[in-house]
Amino acid sequence: MGITLSKNAIGSDPSLVGTRSDPKDSYRAPSQWKTYDYVIVGGGTAGCVLASRLSENPNATVLLVEAGQSHKRTFFTKFPMGFAKLLKTKADWEYYSAPQENLNNRQVYMPRGKILGGTSSLNACIYHRCSPQDFNSWAANGAEGWSYDELHPYFMKSEGYAASASKPDVKLKDHGFNGPWKTSEPDVAPLHHVIMEACAVLGIPWSPDLNTPNGTLGASSFTAFIDTKGRRTSSATAYLTPDVLSRRNLTIIVKSRVDKILFDTNTSISRPRAIGVEFSQARNSPRYRVHARKEIIICAGAFNTPQVLLLSGIGPAADLEEKGIEVIKDLPAVGQNLFDHQSCGALCVRTKAAFSWDYLAKPLPGVFALVQWLLKHKGPLTSLPCQGGAFLRSDNPSISFESNKNEGDQDIQIADLTSGLKSPDIEFMWFPVLVVNNGFSAAPANMQGMTISALALKPESVGRVFLKTTSVWDKPIIHSNFFSSENDMKLIICATRLLLKLIKTEPLASIVESTPLPGKSYNFLWPGNVSDPDEITDEQLREWICKNTSPAYHPTSSARMGISEKSSVIDSKLCVHGVDGLRVVDASAFPTQVSGHPCAVVIAMAEKAADLIKAAAEA
Repeated sequence: MGITLSKNAIGSDPSLVGTRSDPKDSYRAPSQWKTYDYVIVGGGTAGCVLASRLSENPNATVLLVEAGQSHKRTFFTKFPMGFAKLLKTKADWEYYSAPQENLNNRQVYMPRGKILGGTSSLNACIYHRCSPQDFNSWAANGAEGWSYDELHPYFMKSEGYAASASKPDVKLKDHGFNGPWKTSEPDVAPLHHVIMEACAVLGIPWSPDLNTPNGTLGASSFTAFIDTKGRRTSSATAYLTPDVLSRRNLTIIVKSRVDKILFDTNTSISRPRAIGVEFSQARNSPRYRVHARKEIIICAGAFNTPQVLLLSGIGPAADLEEKGIEVIKDLPAVGQNLFDHQSCGALCVRTKAAFSWDYLAKPLPGVFALVQWLLKHKGPLTSLPCQGGAFLRSDNPSISFESNKNEGDQDIQIADLTSGLKSPDIEFMWFPVLVVNNGFSAAPANMQGMTISALALKPESVGRVFLKTTSVWDKPIIHSNFFSSENDMKLIICATRLLLKLIKTEPLASIVESTPLPGKSYNFLWPGNVSDPDEITDEQLREWICKNTSPAYHPTSSARMGISEKSSVIDSKLCVHGVDGLRVVDASAFPTQVSGHPCAVVIAMAEKAADLIKAAAEA
C-alpha cells in the first residue's frame, strides 16, 4: 500500500516515498517496491489538478513527483506583477533553444516552471479559453470527446470567477463560480483604456469578454487567475489546499526527477504495461523506485514529457537505438510537432507621464505598492503585467496591414491556418511598462512607456525535442525551428506594421513621445518611436524581427493526441498508443496549437482527464 507523509506536508526525503534501487542487490519485484494506485510525474499545471482530483477517493493512493521546489515559500509567486523576478531562478527550468538558423543562430530563452504549480506559478496569469473552433478542429481531426461543447463543462468546473463592476457587460452564465481556480478582472493602468480606443479607431472591435462560446475575436482587458485579494492562484494554490494536503492517501515529493518509467514486458502479455517509475535527486544520487498499481500519468510539460518518454524507451526506434535505449514502443511522433507562438519581439514606446506604471521601478513607489498589496490587497501589484490584448484575422478586409508609401514592398499573401472563420491568427498584447531585454535590463531612469507585441497564433513552423544524453539530469535539445515557414514571417511582418499604425492612431498617438532625447540614442525604442512608420520597409522589419523575436512561452503538441501511431503519441483518452497504464496530460498532448494562452486549457484538460481515469478504474 502507499506510504504517506505527515499531514499538511510536502516532503523531499525519497526514502519515505520510494524503495531504494541498488544495482548490487538482486532485482526486486515490483511487489516489493512501495506502491501507489496512481503515480503522477510532474507537479505542474496539470499534475496538481490530477493529484487533487484523484485523491478525492480516500481508497485511492496517489504519489505526485515534482522536480522543483514547493511553491509555499517562494514569495514572488504570490503577487502577479512579481513574475519577472522568478525568471532564471531555481523556480525556472531556464531552457534555451538550439541555435536557430532563421534567427541569426540565436539561442532563444524559454522559461518553464520548475516548482509546484509549474508554469501556472511562473507565468503572466492570463486566463483565456482560446477559440472554441480550436477544439472543434481537434474533434473533427480525430480527437473524439474534445470538442468545445465537451470541454466547456471543465472550464466551468475549474473556475471560481469574481464578477467586477469594471466589466458590467460580462455575461455571468459564461463563467464558473464554484471552482477552486479563482479568476477576476483586475485593475488596469490608464494606458490600457487609451490603447482600447485606438484599436476601435483602427477597426478592431471591443469585446466585453474573451472567454465565451462566441469566440475570442476583438480587443479587451484580460481576465486573470488572481483572487479577490490580489494573489496569483496557480494550480498549486487552487488544488493543493490545506484540506487536500491533509489527505492520508496523497503523497507529494519535491526536488525529485523521474529518470524513467518502468515496464512489464513479459512475453505472455500482448502489450507492455507501465508499472512504476525510477526517480532521483541528483545526477549521482541513489535511485528509488515506486510501483503504480493502476496508472502512471506524465504531466511534465511540452519539453520534459517527451524527454521522459524517450528515456523510458518510447519514441522513434532508430533514435532510441542510437542512444542505446531499449525500445519499449516505437512511436515516431514523440518529441515531434512542437509548436510555440512566435512574436515580433518587444516593441517599446515612450509615452507621456501618468499613463504607464514604470514609476514602480523606483524604490519609494515600489515599496508603497508592495505595502498596499500586503496590507490592503489593492494597488498595481494586484494587476496583470500584460493587461490587454486584441485578437484579429490577417484577412480582415476592414483593416489595412500594408505600408502606404513603400512601393518596393509587395502585397503579402498569407495562408489561412486558423481553426475557422471565427478564429484569429494574430494577437496584440500590451504591457504598461518598458520591457527591455525580456525584462532583464532596466529601462532608463525617468523614462516611461509601454511595450506591445504581436503573436502568430497558428504558426506553420514546427520544431522537435530530442535527447542530448541518456540522463534526465541533462536538458533535452529543443529545436524550435522558429520562422522556418515563410508564411509565419510574412504574418508577423504584417502584424508588426499594423502595430506601428496603432501607435500612430488617436488617441494613443497623442500620448506617445516621438521626439528624440537630446544626446541620447536608445536602440530598444526602434521602431516603436519612429515618426513615420510607413518609411520602414518590410525588409527592415524582417531584420528587426530576426534580432528581437521571442516566443510567447506557449510550447505544445510534442506528445500530441491523435488516431495514428505514426503521427501521434496518445489517443483521445490520453493513453499512450500501444502501452497500458500510461497517460499524458499536459500541453504536449494538444493535437495542435491553440489560438491564445493555453493555461486554462491545460487546467480543463486535467479536469477532464481525472474523470477519464476515474471512469477507467470503475470499469
